[in-house]
Amino acid sequence: MTDFTPVDAQLFFSKNDPLDPRLGEMVKVKTDGADVAIVGYPDDEGIKLNGGRDGAARGPHEIRHWLYRTTPHPRRPMKAFADLGNLAMKGSLAERHDSGVYAVTNLLRQNLQVLSLGGGNDYAYCDGRAFLEIYKGKKPLIINIDAHLDVRETKNGFNSGTPFFRLLESGIDFEFVELGAQGHCNSKHHWDYVEKKGGKIISLEEIQQSSLPLSDYVVQVLGESMLRKRPAFLALDIDCMAWPYAIGSSAAWPLGFEPQALNVLMQIMMKRLDVRVFGIYEVSPALDVSAGTAKLAAQFAHGFLHHV
Repeated sequence: MTDFTPVDAQLFFSKNDPLDPRLGEMVKVKTDGADVAIVGYPDDEGIKLNGGRDGAARGPHEIRHWLYRTTPHPRRPMKAFADLGNLAMKGSLAERHDSGVYAVTNLLRQNLQVLSLGGGNDYAYCDGRAFLEIYKGKKPLIINIDAHLDVRETKNGFNSGTPFFRLLESGIDFEFVELGAQGHCNSKHHWDYVEKKGGKIISLEEIQQSSLPLSDYVVQVLGESMLRKRPAFLALDIDCMAWPYAIGSSAAWPLGFEPQALNVLMQIMMKRLDVRVFGIYEVSPALDVSAGTAKLAAQFAHGFLHHV
C-alpha cells in the first residue's frame, strides 16, 4: 500500500463564518463520498538532476495554502474532494515514481478524478502511466501544456525532462499533444521524436503568429475529433506561463501564456473532455514573488474542482 504523509491541518483554512465558507472547511481526508482525490509530490530531485533550479518540493504546500483560502464558486457546483496528503518520499527517485504510479492507479480504479500537485514534472510520468493503465483501449488523450517537450531519453536516468519519453515508449496507444512548446527550449532531435511518435506539437510561436485568441486557435487546430468526450490527462507545467505571471517556476522564460487566455482554454478542454487527471507541476515557492505563481496554480486547481 502506498504511504501518504497527511496534510498539515493548519492548511485547512477557515474564516469561522458560516456566511463565508472556504475550501479548507470542505475538504475530506478520506475518499468516501469524494469525486476528486488530491495528492502532492513534494519532490524536486528530478528537476535538479535535469539541471533545473530547486525549490519545487515546497510547491504542494504553498498551492494548498492558497487553494484552501478560496471560496466555493457562488454560481457553479463544486465536486466533493479529499486531500490524501503527500506521497511519502521513501527510497530512490525511481522507487518514488513507482509508488506514485501505484497510488494514482488505485485512485482511478475507484472512479475518482485526481488532482496532483508537484513537485517536479517527472511526476507527470506517474500520473500519465497510471492514467494509461486504467484507460488504455479507449484512445485516451494526454495534453502536456509546457514550454518544454520533456522527451529526453532515460539512458542517464529519470529526471524532470524524461516523463513523456517514458510514456511514449510505454507501448500503450494514446493520442498526444504538446501545447506551448518554445523553440529556444527544445532541440530538433526532441521535436522530431515527438512528431515521429505521432504527437501533435502546437508551439507558442505558431499560436502567436496566428493572431487568433489562444482558445480559438487550439480548438481550430485540434478539431472536434480530438476534443471529443473521452478520458484525458492534462499536465500543466507552470513554466508554460510568461515570466511576469509565473516567476516562481523551475524554468521561467519571459515569453509564454497569459493566465486569462489559458484559463479560458482550460475550461473549454475540461468541458469537452473527460479529464480524469489534472497535474500541476514545478511551482517553486523559493523562486516566487508575493506567492503569485502559487496563487495562479491554486486558481487553476479551483477551476478543476468546479468544472462540469
